[in-house]
Amino acid sequence: MWRALISIVLGLLLVTIGLVLALDYRGVATKHIALAMSAVHPLTPSRKLEWQDERLVERRRRFVLLDRLVGVLIVPAGLVMLVAGGQHLLRG
Repeated sequence: MWRALISIVLGLLLVTIGLVLALDYRGVATKHIALAMSAVHPLTPSRKLEWQDERLVERRRRFVLLDRLVGVLIVPAGLVMLVAGGQHLLRG
């Protein structure tokens, strides 16, 4: 019984997180990538400032797309967990 409830709760959580990332609700994916890039930015070697700005904008755009794609892939995983938990709950 408790395994089914945990599966249902985790399934709902995964579906919610996946939808938030996929739809970029309130800029969550964009903020996530900006935060990650600011943490990694000091590790990159210094280059010319204007070249770096152009490249960083393009890199940020690609990472936001990747983050949203990961969100799209998380949604079906959450649905599978949700269905499995519901099936386990119904079968006893």
